Order: sequence, then structure tokens, then C-alpha cells
Amino acid sequence: MTEATTVLGALLQGARFGLEYNPLLAVIAVAVSAALAGRPRLKASRHAEAAGIVGVGWLIGDGLRILGHARDLHDGLASTALAGAPEWAGWVFLGAWALASLVIGYLGPALVGAAVGRRVTHGTGWLAAAGVGVALTVAISAGAGALA
Repeated sequence: MTEATTVLGALLQGARFGLEYNPLLAVIAVAVSAALAGRPRLKASRHAEAAGIVGVGWLIGDGLRILGHARDLHDGLASTALAGAPEWAGWVFLGAWALASLVIGYLGPALVGAAVGRRVTHGTGWLAAAGVGVALTVAISAGAGALA
């Protein structure tokens, strides 16, 4: 196995694990974050709050589990999903897992919801933002579950 195929295998395995994010906490974090960021003429401080909510939601939903695997890998106790691969491939796998779960499960739906909410002109942009974000989160989770 060459190093390029090892990296590609670790990235694909990490992306596959990233699709299996925690849907309950993702829905909550995305709904609150999109509702905050989905209002027209939003203050800059609200963007930071919305990003913080996504970050905390991801940390509670998936991040702590990934950090636990990182600790196990650091201690040499991890049963890696990449059997027979070198140790550095485990770090690539964990990085891909963390990035994929954050972007696909939390950040992407929140950004799409916020973008939709800012387009609503009659006072319920926050509701549209939360609704679209939640629907997208559930749809991605269901689609990933169907593929797995």
C-alpha cells in the first residue's frame, strides 16, 4: 500500500464517519444558530454568537467523541478503523472525521438556513432560517443513513 492510497483511505473513512454525526444535537445547534444568523441587517456580534453555538453543539454532539478517540490514539490504545495502516493515518482519519462532521452536519445547514432567512422580507426570517437548517440537517442524516 502506498502512502497516497493510505491517505486517500484515511480521508474517505473519516468522511464516512463524518456523515454519521449526532442528529439530535445537530438539529438543536443548527436551529438556534440559523435563527440567530438568519435575520436581515444582522449585527456582527450575532455572527460570533451563531458560530459559537455551532461550535459548542458540534463539540457536545461529536467533538468530545472524536477527542476521546484522539486521546486513545495518542496513548496507543485505539483500535483504528484503518487496520494495518501506519499511526499517522489515524490522525488523518480523525481530522477528516472531525472536519466532515462539523461542516456537513452543523456548519453547512446553519449557513444555508441563515442565507434563506436573510432573504425573507416579512418578519419571520429567523423561523425560515431555523426550519430550513433543521430540514437540511435531517435530510443529510437520513440520506447518509440510507447510504450506510
